[in-house]
Amino acid sequence: MIGINCKIHDRNTLEFKIGYQVPEGTAFNDFEMCTWIYIPEALDVNRHTYSRENFYRDMLSYMRLITPVYPLEMLAHSAELPYQLLEKACKTIVAQPTKQNQVDYEKEIKSYASIFKSSLRDTCKHLVTVEDSRLPILVMQMVEQIRQVHHNYRSLFEYLQKNGLDSSLMIYFTYGDEFLVNTTEQHLFKMLKRMKEDRPMMYKKILPMVSVLMDENKQYAQQHDYMLPEEDSPDDNAQFVYHAGQLKKYMESHLYLPTHKRRNAVFLEQVVFSLAAGLSMVFATVISFAFQQTYGNFTLPFFMALVISYMFKDRIKELVRNYFANRLSSKIFEYRININVDDMKLGWCKEGVDFLTSDKTNPHSLKVRNRHSPLVIGRGTEEQIVFYRKKIHLNRKAVGKMSAYPLQGVHDIIRYNLYEYMRKMDNPQVPLCVNHGDGEMEEVQGNKVYYLNFVFRLKDAHNKLYRRYRVCLSRVGILNIEEIE
Repeated sequence: MIGINCKIHDRNTLEFKIGYQVPEGTAFNDFEMCTWIYIPEALDVNRHTYSRENFYRDMLSYMRLITPVYPLEMLAHSAELPYQLLEKACKTIVAQPTKQNQVDYEKEIKSYASIFKSSLRDTCKHLVTVEDSRLPILVMQMVEQIRQVHHNYRSLFEYLQKNGLDSSLMIYFTYGDEFLVNTTEQHLFKMLKRMKEDRPMMYKKILPMVSVLMDENKQYAQQHDYMLPEEDSPDDNAQFVYHAGQLKKYMESHLYLPTHKRRNAVFLEQVVFSLAAGLSMVFATVISFAFQQTYGNFTLPFFMALVISYMFKDRIKELVRNYFANRLSSKIFEYRININVDDMKLGWCKEGVDFLTSDKTNPHSLKVRNRHSPLVIGRGTEEQIVFYRKKIHLNRKAVGKMSAYPLQGVHDIIRYNLYEYMRKMDNPQVPLCVNHGDGEMEEVQGNKVYYLNFVFRLKDAHNKLYRRYRVCLSRVGILNIEEIE
């Protein structure tokens, strides 16, 4: 299976998360992602002003394992796999603090914390959509489940301290404990904020239940000297933001997959360049032989012919190189990315990018783009189209060996910076006139916005789906993103 989520990462950057799920019973899985970016002509982003090097510079892509899915209700039970693996790792490190056991102990702490984060996030997202009659009961259940998860984890904390685990190893468990505190605060606050904005009456009902847990969480953090955000922080909580970010990256580091990126089809590229050199040399040789036969050696016409033929030889070489390079770029992938963990090969990924014209663009992509307005298609100019494609090959057996948990597959997280698209935009606001009648007029400000359209085609062995996202942006940054059905 294959799916996609999109969100605004920061003012200038979009984030696309593509999930490649590898089903049981298959040895290898192949996936394909094609992206068409439809760009307004007014932004002057085209093959002459925005090269492939610019595109890859603005894109950050990395892969990570999909976090094992456990509902919060299951995670709260000590008989479930997450707690069982964590408990086993803690008892093993106390009995035998070997290097390998230390690695396993640290990994299980990260796994448990990451699973809790995903479980709580999904629970909070679900609760904001629950009908009013069921919401208070479900919120109360969530609060008790969070308390139980914290209790289970902290009971192992006490066990490690009681058995005299070295402080250099206790620090890892402390990091996990602090991460649980931060994650709880973060997601409960987001849920309450959303409820306050969209459902104020239900917000008032659930606030007492949630605030009690948040107060307990804060008190616990203060007792253990964990960093917390402050209202009157002298550095505007810069240290907390930095520390929380480092803690998050550390806790999720076991999910990220190391990759090695290199040029693809290097041999074919050299063959093409050699062919270009050969064709240009044929031209120069033919001219030289023809003038030599006509005028003989060591004559002025023969000398001039040699000079001119070599001048054209270099130009022909470059023209043929550029022709073949442009023709091949739309057919082959430019980069190959190997996904390896130690000596285990999980798979590979290939990627390529090019500018296309409408007549060379996938017809179904144009249909999904739905460019029907005369204001768009009747101005004598066309949208520019960037075509970015990826092919992913995954080894199901190797992915399964990565963890004792039942892993679903990998996430490909793509962050794309749109600053270059904003470089030539007009001022973000324009003055407008509102006529109230009878000579009464008022000046107001209007936002000057532009729209980019991203069309995705996601394909695996059994499914193919298209998704369209419209991005609203101005010179100050990205304003909104919405999926167009």
